[in-house]
Amino acid sequence: MKKFFFILIMLCSFSSCAQETKKIRLISQEEFAKLSTREIQLLDVRTPQEYQQGFIEGTTLINFFDSNFVTKVSASFDKNKPLYIYCAVGGRSNKAARKLIAVGFDSVYDLKGGFTKWKNFK
Repeated sequence: MKKFFFILIMLCSFSSCAQETKKIRLISQEEFAKLSTREIQLLDVRTPQEYQQGFIEGTTLINFFDSNFVTKVSASFDKNKPLYIYCAVGGRSNKAARKLIAVGFDSVYDLKGGFTKWKNFK
């Protein structure tokens, strides 16, 4: 019986360690500005109307409110590479990031303050 509990505890430990590698990281405007947006996976989760008001070069637009959002993102991006994501101010991108981590994306970087702050930063 002791062996059974020991094995169970070990399995739980290993599975929790594996999940810790998958996480959402907030990235500051300053850190993001150092990246080449043409060389990273960059996702804009705003609506098409918001996108028409401006966007970050190199981005792919997939509306968070689209009923097939997760499917479209999964088909467009490599889950094993970092994914950088933004919305207008940060609320939707955080929700989107959580959904994407749940379906297997290894790491998602959420632009702090979203496009609104980026527009003022640049």
